[in-house]
Amino acid sequence: MIAIILLSALLSGALFRKIGLPAVVGQLVAGVVIGPGMLNLVKPTDHIEFLAEIGVMTLMFIAGLESDLRLLKKYFIPAVSVAFFGALLPILTFFWFGRGILNESVQLAIFFGIVFAAMSTSITVDVLKEYRRLKTKNGQTILGAAIFDDVFAISLLSIFLVIATKGSANGPTQSIGVTLLLQLVFFIIAFSLIRWIATPVMNFFEKLDFPFSDILGAFIMLFTLAGLAELFGLSAIIGTFMSGVAIAESDAAPRVEKASNVVSYTFFIPIFLISVGLHVHLDKVMDFLPMIIIGTILAVISKFVGSGFGAKITGYSWTESAIIGAGTVPRGEFSIVIAQMGLAAGVINSDQQGMLLIIIILATIIGPLLLRYLFKYDNVTDDDVVETAITSES
Repeated sequence: MIAIILLSALLSGALFRKIGLPAVVGQLVAGVVIGPGMLNLVKPTDHIEFLAEIGVMTLMFIAGLESDLRLLKKYFIPAVSVAFFGALLPILTFFWFGRGILNESVQLAIFFGIVFAAMSTSITVDVLKEYRRLKTKNGQTILGAAIFDDVFAISLLSIFLVIATKGSANGPTQSIGVTLLLQLVFFIIAFSLIRWIATPVMNFFEKLDFPFSDILGAFIMLFTLAGLAELFGLSAIIGTFMSGVAIAESDAAPRVEKASNVVSYTFFIPIFLISVGLHVHLDKVMDFLPMIIIGTILAVISKFVGSGFGAKITGYSWTESAIIGAGTVPRGEFSIVIAQMGLAAGVINSDQQGMLLIIIILATIIGPLLLRYLFKYDNVTDDDVVETAITSES
């Protein structure tokens, strides 16, 4: 089964790159083709989902490693603006979609909005890396916005679940205040790790008489912070990103990044991308086709316009704002997780979850295609950023 997934990821990625499309889109499509929706060669299993979850974590860890903390600080205000408006407009849009078109309850309409407020950080990072745009001004703004966006969405979800499932067996036990306080504590811990702890810890691992001790130590930090993030009510991918940012400040960063790229891009990340496609059941498409078409259009436009507006009002050009807007369009692992949490909590049923998943997948496919098209109007790559930095230092 794993062999089929990896072969499909390799062939589809190579094929789509050959025809000038992002490899990530090919791998998402391959997941649909080999999954239960078409050929039924591979079905989602606990083992695949476990490996896919590690794929998400390592992808965000690499994104953190490749992030320049100075650039993230530099684009802090634009990133917050992009995240805020990029979440606000989808929430309002899908509240209207749920109430006005689907005639659902206020509670369900709010939940739809939260699902589509989140963006797929890992999918966008994969596309930015493929086209060498991650370290650019637009790339770092998108990355920063993705982190704030995820924090905003998970905070809203935490509050929503406390209210919606209050008194039920599936609901959280802590109050809203406790939930938000725990999340604040996590960010204090993460900041301390980046500021004071990561470098001496990595120096300690490097001095140990054990093969690849620094790389093993980096993965220990990765999963430790991922676990802490979940413990404090946040997504694990926020913890893995923070661990990458922390290790990026140490001398071991180049070795850790090289090893992580090899392990992740040859195994875990392809499994993650294929697994997203495995969740699409085409038999459900026909049952909800009109709603899926409307929902997909709203998912793309609301995120594109909201995030683009957030970039524009902070001084970005129309082209830059459009690229940033397109970069936030993909939904993915985070939205899927939110939908799954809603199902587990009894907020939505399996048919509603299926409809949401198909809209999420379609938006995730459209986003990278839109981003690739807009890259034609922006020639700045990571190489230009590196050259500029070298020139400034000399």
